[in-house]
Amino acid sequence: MGNSPGLPRRLTSKFTGVLRNRERPSTLLSNRPFQLLIFGQTLSTLGDRALIIAFGVWVKELTGSNAAAGGAFFFVALPYLFAPLAGVIIDRLQRRQVFIVANLIMAAILLLTLLVHSASQVWLLYLIILCYGISGIIINPTQSALVVGIVDTKELADANGLLQASSDGVKLLAPLIGAALFVLIGGHDVALLDAGTFVVAAACVWLMRIPSDERRPAEAGSLRDEMLAGLRHVWRTPALRALVIALGTALLVTGFTQTLNFAIVSSGLHRSPAFVGVLVSAQGVGAIVAGVTAGRATRRLGDGRVVTIGIAGVALAAVIYLAPYVGAVILAALLFGAGICWSTVGMVTMVQRRTPARLQGRALTATIGIVSAPQTVSIALGAALSLVVNYRILLGIVAVVNGLSALWLARRLAADHTDSQPTEAAAPSDPAQMESAESSSGPQDS
Repeated sequence: MGNSPGLPRRLTSKFTGVLRNRERPSTLLSNRPFQLLIFGQTLSTLGDRALIIAFGVWVKELTGSNAAAGGAFFFVALPYLFAPLAGVIIDRLQRRQVFIVANLIMAAILLLTLLVHSASQVWLLYLIILCYGISGIIINPTQSALVVGIVDTKELADANGLLQASSDGVKLLAPLIGAALFVLIGGHDVALLDAGTFVVAAACVWLMRIPSDERRPAEAGSLRDEMLAGLRHVWRTPALRALVIALGTALLVTGFTQTLNFAIVSSGLHRSPAFVGVLVSAQGVGAIVAGVTAGRATRRLGDGRVVTIGIAGVALAAVIYLAPYVGAVILAALLFGAGICWSTVGMVTMVQRRTPARLQGRALTATIGIVSAPQTVSIALGAALSLVVNYRILLGIVAVVNGLSALWLARRLAADHTDSQPTEAAAPSDPAQMESAESSSGPQDS
């Protein structure tokens, strides 16, 4: 009984700790700058995805060519070759300003669609889609860099997860909305609506106030050195180097599934091609659930382990896809979407936490560029291989490569003692502290 006065204190302390953990999401959602950012991003993503689908239909209608319509999607991916230059722009200028200007320029470019009326002007649609891709390699990393300035370090994974969940949720609706709007109001009006979403996104960020966001002078050395600084930082940071190697290797085969979905439906389930839409929707649902839970998972496991589990989830999904049962295939699609989402959220969070403020833009664009290139190659490679190799063998390759990549990443992170505990405990929130931490863990950029 003599110890009884300490019991209420211990219970109160434990209750307070639980309450703090429960309050984290609500604290983030009450963050006005983050509210503005996620609202603008959601609306803009909806417009973007809807218009890209509408553009594909538009090109098909004008030319009658499936190849010409498919070419529209190629121009979205092409600008990733210029990601290092985009990183320099993001790091040199005030990031809030970069985000606003990029969105407003894209809104103005979309007005060029009013000049398109015949097949001879399809080149103009391609040019606009190319500008879409360019805006993407600027706007998306800038958004991730802005997140670092508006949320607490401990909430980075929550913020990234909610942004990813919002994006994936929009992807479920955008294809249907884009095709429907094209039929109802035509390509010109769809483009004007999307231009409006860019303006809204710019306005949301204009209303934000980010004290730490400032213009940065050009660094000593050539433009080439500045462009490569982000890549050097990623390669010289053991955890980030392991991340891009493992995730890049996994994505080198994961893109096969873009084509394999049709084989799974037709040869495995003996359903019509339209059933692919069910799998895509299931992947989206899995991604939304994973995005909402990514923050809690990162706090408990660490961001590196979240990436590892995400890659392993894709491997397991590939195995389950082999089952000739609808329920099993839908389960695999849910797991696949969740695995891709956790890999993405974990990747962005790892870069944010291990990169000083002055390099955020270049490190993010370098990482995205490195892992996106293999994925783009694998989509084309998967389409070619599917003509000569049984889809079950290709799924087996996806499972084996992703499984080995996850195992290798887990061992590398453990060997470097990088992710032995949730990383926010050691992650400095102050940019100066981050640079100090970087210098103590490995060589800095020159």
